[in-house]
Amino acid sequence: MITIVGAGSTTGAALIPMLLEETDVQLQLISSRPLEYDHDRVQMHIVNVRDKNALKQSIMSAMPNVIINLAAMTNVDRCETERQMAWDLNVTLVENLSRISRVLDAKMVHISTDYVFDGTKGPYTETAVPNPINYYGKSKLAGENICVSGNTNSLIIRTNVIYGPPRERPDFVRWVLDALDADTPIRVVDDQIGNPTYVDDLAEAIMRLGMSRRTGIYHVGGSDFLSRYDFALKVAEFFKLDPGVIRRVSTSELAQTAKRPLKLGLVSLKAETDLRMKMRGVESGLTSIRQYLVRNRDSL
Repeated sequence: MITIVGAGSTTGAALIPMLLEETDVQLQLISSRPLEYDHDRVQMHIVNVRDKNALKQSIMSAMPNVIINLAAMTNVDRCETERQMAWDLNVTLVENLSRISRVLDAKMVHISTDYVFDGTKGPYTETAVPNPINYYGKSKLAGENICVSGNTNSLIIRTNVIYGPPRERPDFVRWVLDALDADTPIRVVDDQIGNPTYVDDLAEAIMRLGMSRRTGIYHVGGSDFLSRYDFALKVAEFFKLDPGVIRRVSTSELAQTAKRPLKLGLVSLKAETDLRMKMRGVESGLTSIRQYLVRNRDSL
């Protein structure tokens, strides 16, 4: 049995079908809202993950041997202004899940971010020393530390700029495509560097690492390192849309609430070597999105 907390997330939408198709494992899905998975191997539990007792009762009823935590508060500016909520979701929840996993002798898989780094020397390997510069990064690092100290059978997967096929929750690519389709000007920063991660690659890494005996920290990111602005231009070019609405700005011009690390990105060599898989670059990821759009054009 695998329990997935935050099953309604973008990553969950890629991971759950993959687990159902490629394994015979039973799944317990924990989400704040109903999810449409009509499958005899799926148990659906609607739980407020901030309710410690309800969360514990739900997970203990399923007795999983793996707990995957996809739940988090990821809005960087909201984390800065709503710090209690950020702490509850990014730290206290991890603490509660870590305790439950220890009681059940279950493996704990926790998803984290490159925002645990300060963005001065990216891209980063797993051995780089974290130094977050905003509250989101600080809360995620605190969650990592709890995960590591609370369960020796734990796995942390750091990732960044997740994108994929159109789903309920918009991502960077969908934001850009919607703006291009509507001819709506958008401002995109040219000095924040990362390596966008195709969601199916992340889901595969979570599945394979989670079901293995591997523990510790793994980085999972795409093979191309580029700025958000250059990524937006790639999207326009790939889908043959006019990039004229994409306005180039610097991070300082946006005057965002939370300070942003600039030169980030994650080196995925360890994951690629151990899993014998190659993370997609931007063009390959966009090709996968286009194929999805063609296959599902009648239902979108």
